[in-house]
Amino acid sequence: MTEAQANGQHDSQDRTRKPLELPTGLASTQDIPLSYARTISWFSLVLILMCSLVLSFFVSNKAREALLTRQERFAQVLVENLNHQIFQRFALPTLVAHGRIALRQPAQFDRMDQVVKSVIHGLPVARLRIYDPYTRAVAYATDREGLGKQGLAPAKLDAVLESLSTSTTMVSTIPTWQAPFRIPLEKGTFVLQVLCPLRGESIQPDVTPPVMGVLELTQDITGDYEQVMAIQGIIVLMCLMSSMVLFILLHMLLRRAERILAERMLKNRQLENEIHSNEKLVSMGRVVASIAHEIRNPLGIIQSSAELLKSRPDRNDAASSRILAAVYDEALRLSRTVNDFLDYARPVKPNKIPIDLNMVLDQAFAFMEVETQKQHVTVERDTPPDLVIPGDKDLLYRAFYNILVNGLQAMNGEGKMKVTARRENGNVVLEFLDSGPGFDPKTVNSILDPFFTTKEAGTGLGLPIVQSIVISHGGRMELANGETGGALVRVMLPGEGND
Repeated sequence: MTEAQANGQHDSQDRTRKPLELPTGLASTQDIPLSYARTISWFSLVLILMCSLVLSFFVSNKAREALLTRQERFAQVLVENLNHQIFQRFALPTLVAHGRIALRQPAQFDRMDQVVKSVIHGLPVARLRIYDPYTRAVAYATDREGLGKQGLAPAKLDAVLESLSTSTTMVSTIPTWQAPFRIPLEKGTFVLQVLCPLRGESIQPDVTPPVMGVLELTQDITGDYEQVMAIQGIIVLMCLMSSMVLFILLHMLLRRAERILAERMLKNRQLENEIHSNEKLVSMGRVVASIAHEIRNPLGIIQSSAELLKSRPDRNDAASSRILAAVYDEALRLSRTVNDFLDYARPVKPNKIPIDLNMVLDQAFAFMEVETQKQHVTVERDTPPDLVIPGDKDLLYRAFYNILVNGLQAMNGEGKMKVTARRENGNVVLEFLDSGPGFDPKTVNSILDPFFTTKEAGTGLGLPIVQSIVISHGGRMELANGETGGALVRVMLPGEGND
């Protein structure tokens, strides 16, 4: 691999197209100021879930209270209707006909049962009982269970008789908090129990009718309670799902923000390093330019003197001639090295005029024809006829020539050099592909660093100068390995009118 090929790969891949990657430990997301947002996101999730649960229980409790209120009102209306119907259709006719009420008599019980069932027919009533106000025994029951028995009266019966008011109680066979976890509930799990004094209607003014008994109305509200629990579950599920969606979106946005911030921090560090490196290079370039300028003239005198002495072999023996030839060759090499230092330290601003890149390539190939024939290198060229761009002919010639020379040096013998050109998005793209060994991945990231070289006698300024020329024309250079091997140098220059 040659100096120009090796030194040219870095800028195009690493600075123009290579995606920004985060080195391990260089810009960890834990060091980014947005890291506290992760804690906030988790705290937000917990807060939303808690609020959702509180809201769901609040709504479900309100629904449960509304259900109980509706059932209580229904029970009260039903009890008032029963009280009226029993008094009008049973109590009065029975007192007129028999003088007293005795539900133990089958005829009176059947008539009472007929009146009660005609009133509650089709209504959600699980059971109806009437307790004797004196003995607390069951005087009437729709299911006829426990008739005449004592000890079956609810605990609040005495309080109802004393206050002569209605009492409503919800009785459940399981704790209320277990209900959401035991759906579907068994029938009779939640029962609404209503106790109301059964009394006649006043016939004479200012005469309070006597209490004939205590009416117990039982309603199975398990189905309605299940609906309330279902509503509560839907609320909790929807709140949970919405909270998770919001949390995931927030988490994704935070991750993206952290990634972008990390990339920017890394890019800023790279820019800072480049600025420091450029400052050092500028200072070093000034020193090198001053030194090179000072030694250029004496070196020219040494070179011309050695050439003059070498051209007079009649006055020198063979040993002296070899020494003079070595002095001349080394002076010539040092002169080229000094010129490279000066060109890199003091880059020339291109004088842009319309030029045909085919003519520049013709000139470069013509100058290299002897060397290509000597190495038996085959040159293939595929360039369209119209490659006119605004540019500096001399600088571009030097850049192309340097690339081609590096390709020849990389092949170091027989091979093939292929040059292609095309127009792409208003630009002219030239590709130089040789059949050499290609680029070494281990050194590719340092190729365009000034003074970096893989050759024993190289200065490491070949391709940095080429890149400087390309950039001064508003273009860019990319380096890669060919699909079938070899080094590929791609130069993109603004086309005509894109200056």
